[in-house]
Amino acid sequence: MINTILLVGMIIFAISSVIFFFFKKSERMNSAFLVSFFTLASYVLMWGGSFVAESANGQPIYWTRWLFYAISCSLLMLEISKVKGIKATGRVTELIFLNVFVMGTGALAAVSSGVLKWLFFVLSSIAYVIQIGMVLKQKAKESNWINTYIYLGWTGFPVVFFLAPTGIGLFGTAVALGLYLLLDVYTKIVFNIQLKE
Repeated sequence: MINTILLVGMIIFAISSVIFFFFKKSERMNSAFLVSFFTLASYVLMWGGSFVAESANGQPIYWTRWLFYAISCSLLMLEISKVKGIKATGRVTELIFLNVFVMGTGALAAVSSGVLKWLFFVLSSIAYVIQIGMVLKQKAKESNWINTYIYLGWTGFPVVFFLAPTGIGLFGTAVALGLYLLLDVYTKIVFNIQLKE
Protein backbone atom coordinates (compact mmCIF):
# COMPACT_ATOMS: atom_id res chain seq x y z
CA MET A 1 0.00 0.00 0.00
CA ILE A 2 2.81 2.42 0.92
CA ASN A 3 4.64 1.90 -2.39
CA THR A 4 1.37 2.34 -4.30
CA ILE A 5 0.68 5.70 -2.63
CA LEU A 6 4.23 6.87 -3.34
CA LEU A 7 3.97 5.67 -6.95
CA VAL A 8 0.69 7.56 -7.39
CA GLY A 9 2.40 10.65 -5.95
CA MET A 10 5.25 10.25 -8.45
CA ILE A 11 2.82 9.96 -11.37
CA ILE A 12 0.71 12.94 -10.27
CA PHE A 13 3.72 15.21 -9.77
CA ALA A 14 5.43 14.02 -12.96
CA ILE A 15 2.31 15.02 -14.91
CA SER A 16 1.94 18.35 -13.08
CA SER A 17 5.65 19.12 -13.61
CA VAL A 18 5.29 18.64 -17.36
CA ILE A 19 2.08 20.68 -17.49
CA PHE A 20 3.50 23.55 -15.43
CA PHE A 21 6.72 23.54 -17.47
CA PHE A 22 5.03 23.76 -20.86
CA PHE A 23 2.10 26.00 -19.95
CA LYS A 24 3.96 28.74 -18.10
CA LYS A 25 2.11 32.02 -18.68
CA SER A 26 4.65 34.65 -17.64
CA GLU A 27 8.28 35.56 -18.05
CA ARG A 28 9.06 35.40 -14.36
CA MET A 29 10.37 32.37 -12.50
CA ASN A 30 8.21 29.29 -13.08
CA SER A 31 7.74 28.45 -9.42
CA ALA A 32 4.77 26.17 -10.15
CA PHE A 33 7.04 23.89 -12.17
CA LEU A 34 9.84 24.04 -9.60
CA VAL A 35 7.50 23.25 -6.68
CA SER A 36 6.01 20.32 -8.59
CA PHE A 37 9.43 19.07 -9.74
CA PHE A 38 10.95 19.16 -6.22
CA THR A 39 7.88 17.36 -4.89
CA LEU A 40 8.32 14.72 -7.61
CA ALA A 41 11.96 14.28 -6.53
CA SER A 42 10.78 13.85 -2.94
CA TYR A 43 8.34 11.09 -3.93
CA VAL A 44 11.02 9.35 -6.03
CA LEU A 45 13.41 9.32 -3.05
CA MET A 46 10.71 8.05 -0.68
CA TRP A 47 9.60 5.39 -3.17
CA GLY A 48 13.22 4.27 -3.55
CA GLY A 49 13.31 3.55 0.18
CA SER A 50 16.47 5.51 0.93
CA PHE A 51 16.90 7.41 4.19
CA VAL A 52 13.87 5.88 5.92
CA ALA A 53 13.75 5.97 9.73
CA GLU A 54 11.61 3.77 11.95
CA SER A 55 9.13 4.76 14.63
CA ALA A 56 9.07 3.19 18.09
CA ASN A 57 6.40 0.72 16.92
CA GLY A 58 8.26 -0.22 13.72
CA GLN A 59 6.46 2.04 11.23
CA PRO A 60 8.59 3.58 8.44
CA ILE A 61 9.11 7.33 8.65
CA TYR A 62 9.93 9.16 5.42
CA TRP A 63 11.69 12.11 7.05
CA THR A 64 13.29 13.42 3.84
CA ARG A 65 9.87 14.81 2.90
CA TRP A 66 10.51 17.83 5.13
CA LEU A 67 13.86 18.60 3.52
CA PHE A 68 12.17 18.86 0.12
CA TYR A 69 9.36 20.90 1.71
CA ALA A 70 12.00 23.40 2.84
CA ILE A 71 12.59 24.13 -0.86
CA SER A 72 9.10 23.75 -2.34
CA CYS A 73 7.27 25.56 0.45
CA SER A 74 9.80 28.40 0.38
CA LEU A 75 8.96 28.86 -3.31
CA LEU A 76 5.26 28.77 -2.43
CA MET A 77 5.88 31.36 0.30
CA LEU A 78 7.46 33.67 -2.29
CA GLU A 79 4.27 33.44 -4.37
CA ILE A 80 2.05 33.88 -1.31
CA SER A 81 4.06 36.96 -0.29
CA LYS A 82 3.52 38.51 -3.74
CA VAL A 83 -0.22 37.93 -3.69
CA LYS A 84 -0.49 39.10 -0.07
CA GLY A 85 1.41 42.29 -0.93
CA ILE A 86 4.37 41.60 1.36
CA LYS A 87 6.96 43.63 -0.51
CA ALA A 88 9.67 44.39 2.04
CA THR A 89 12.67 42.21 1.21
CA GLY A 90 13.44 41.76 4.91
CA ARG A 91 9.92 40.50 5.62
CA VAL A 92 9.98 38.02 2.73
CA THR A 93 13.43 36.81 3.79
CA GLU A 94 12.14 36.34 7.33
CA LEU A 95 9.21 34.25 6.05
CA ILE A 96 11.59 32.07 4.02
CA PHE A 97 13.95 31.54 6.98
CA LEU A 98 11.00 30.67 9.23
CA ASN A 99 9.78 28.21 6.60
CA VAL A 100 13.19 26.50 6.39
CA PHE A 101 13.34 26.39 10.20
CA VAL A 102 9.87 24.81 10.39
CA MET A 103 10.82 22.12 7.90
CA GLY A 104 14.29 21.50 9.35
CA THR A 105 12.99 21.06 12.89
CA GLY A 106 10.16 18.93 11.47
CA ALA A 107 12.74 16.59 9.93
CA LEU A 108 14.63 16.48 13.24
CA ALA A 109 11.39 15.73 15.13
CA ALA A 110 10.63 12.91 12.69
CA VAL A 111 13.92 11.11 13.38
CA SER A 112 14.17 11.88 17.11
CA SER A 113 12.46 10.17 20.01
CA GLY A 114 11.25 10.97 23.50
CA VAL A 115 11.48 14.49 24.87
CA LEU A 116 13.81 15.60 22.06
CA LYS A 117 11.15 14.75 19.44
CA TRP A 118 8.58 16.89 21.20
CA LEU A 119 11.01 19.78 21.75
CA PHE A 120 11.70 19.88 18.01
CA PHE A 121 7.97 19.57 17.27
CA VAL A 122 7.15 22.48 19.62
CA LEU A 123 9.92 24.65 18.13
CA SER A 124 8.66 23.85 14.63
CA SER A 125 5.08 24.63 15.64
CA ILE A 126 6.02 27.97 17.22
CA ALA A 127 7.92 29.02 14.10
CA TYR A 128 4.96 27.90 11.95
CA VAL A 129 2.46 29.96 13.96
CA ILE A 130 4.74 33.03 13.72
CA GLN A 131 5.18 32.56 9.96
CA ILE A 132 1.51 32.00 9.22
CA GLY A 133 0.51 34.85 11.55
CA MET A 134 2.69 37.21 9.50
CA VAL A 135 0.94 36.09 6.31
CA LEU A 136 -2.63 36.09 7.63
CA LYS A 137 -2.40 39.60 9.07
CA GLN A 138 -2.08 40.95 5.51
CA LYS A 139 -5.68 41.90 4.76
CA ALA A 140 -5.75 42.67 1.01
CA LYS A 141 -9.18 41.54 -0.30
CA GLU A 142 -7.77 40.07 -3.51
CA SER A 143 -5.58 37.73 -1.43
CA ASN A 144 -8.22 36.32 0.93
CA TRP A 145 -8.48 33.14 -1.16
CA ILE A 146 -4.98 32.18 0.02
CA ASN A 147 -6.19 31.94 3.62
CA THR A 148 -8.18 28.81 2.74
CA TYR A 149 -5.00 27.08 1.53
CA ILE A 150 -3.30 27.99 4.76
CA TYR A 151 -6.14 26.88 7.04
CA LEU A 152 -7.10 23.68 5.20
CA GLY A 153 -3.80 22.85 3.51
CA TRP A 154 -0.68 24.11 5.22
CA THR A 155 -2.07 23.58 8.73
CA GLY A 156 -3.04 20.02 7.81
CA PHE A 157 0.62 18.96 7.60
CA PRO A 158 1.51 19.43 11.31
CA VAL A 159 -1.82 17.84 12.28
CA VAL A 160 -1.00 14.72 10.23
CA PHE A 161 2.57 14.76 11.62
CA PHE A 162 1.17 14.81 15.19
CA LEU A 163 -1.32 11.96 14.59
CA ALA A 164 0.99 9.77 12.43
CA PRO A 165 3.86 7.51 13.60
CA THR A 166 6.04 10.65 13.66
CA GLY A 167 3.87 11.82 16.57
CA ILE A 168 1.44 9.86 18.75
CA GLY A 169 0.85 7.08 16.20
CA LEU A 170 -2.95 7.27 16.08
CA PHE A 171 -2.75 5.89 12.52
CA GLY A 172 -0.06 4.20 10.45
CA THR A 173 2.35 5.32 7.77
CA ALA A 174 0.10 4.36 4.84
CA VAL A 175 -2.74 6.60 6.09
CA ALA A 176 -0.26 9.41 6.77
CA LEU A 177 1.22 9.13 3.27
CA GLY A 178 -2.27 9.17 1.74
CA LEU A 179 -3.17 12.31 3.69
CA TYR A 180 0.14 13.96 2.82
CA LEU A 181 -0.48 13.20 -0.86
CA LEU A 182 -3.91 14.85 -0.73
CA LEU A 183 -2.40 17.88 1.05
CA ASP A 184 0.46 18.01 -1.49
CA VAL A 185 -1.98 18.02 -4.40
CA TYR A 186 -4.11 20.71 -2.77
CA THR A 187 -1.28 23.04 -1.71
CA LYS A 188 1.13 22.52 -4.60
CA ILE A 189 -1.02 21.81 -7.66
CA VAL A 190 -4.50 23.22 -7.01
CA PHE A 191 -2.96 26.32 -5.43
CA ASN A 192 -0.68 26.94 -8.43
CA ILE A 193 -3.54 26.42 -10.88
CA GLN A 194 -5.60 29.04 -9.05
CA LEU A 195 -2.54 31.29 -8.78
CA LYS A 196 -2.10 31.25 -12.57
CA GLU A 197 -5.70 32.27 -13.29
